[in-house]
Amino acid sequence: MNIHLSDRQRFLFAGLGGIMPTLLNLIVIDLETLLLNVTALSLLSYLIRVLALFAIGGVVGWLNRSECDPVKLFQLGIAAPAMITAAMNGGRVALPDAPAAASPRVSWHIISPAYAQTDPADSTLKRFTMPAETSAQQIYRGLFGALPKNVWFVIVGSHLSREDAEKQAKRLRDNYRNFTAEVYEPYGDNPYYAVVIGAQLTLAEARRLQQQAIAAGFPKDSYLWTFPQR
Repeated sequence: MNIHLSDRQRFLFAGLGGIMPTLLNLIVIDLETLLLNVTALSLLSYLIRVLALFAIGGVVGWLNRSECDPVKLFQLGIAAPAMITAAMNGGRVALPDAPAAASPRVSWHIISPAYAQTDPADSTLKRFTMPAETSAQQIYRGLFGALPKNVWFVIVGSHLSREDAEKQAKRLRDNYRNFTAEVYEPYGDNPYYAVVIGAQLTLAEARRLQQQAIAAGFPKDSYLWTFPQR
């Protein structure tokens, strides 16, 4: 039985195929970048990306005027958006895992499943936060899924007591005038207060600062930290 489809129907079936790679990508990859810092601009940009891929798939179906099988049109619509999505993923900078060589104590940060900050009473302390994004960076993240690179912190001490953390930070500031030591409140379900000497750095910057600090006399078990994978 021959099925006749209008141009609009061919466009629709192929367009639906065009957004399938994006939906799969959202589950596997893109959700991390969107949830990392939800903003109206990043969500709007992501929606524009979905609509653009829908249109690309639809145009492919519209150009194949001899094809009237909805399933084949759906499959035709997948091809071009899938290649575009794969190309974007290839150039995407993912949120990196902490290097294994940084410190044997780094693992508890990476496996932490919780992301909420803790006791509001500690609001006077510094917090582990993502770097601020400009409007252009939010749009770019929504369109292409690009994550910031300056998401690393250099930690020179971890304490269950806030008082102990503040004592170490003051001692380091007094003895090492070229370094800044600040106390950060516990992150997620990790109970430790952290003494941080470098925040929102690239991985190369964080490694360099860690090496400089250890050479200057900071604890040899100073380590690098970045946000856990979602």
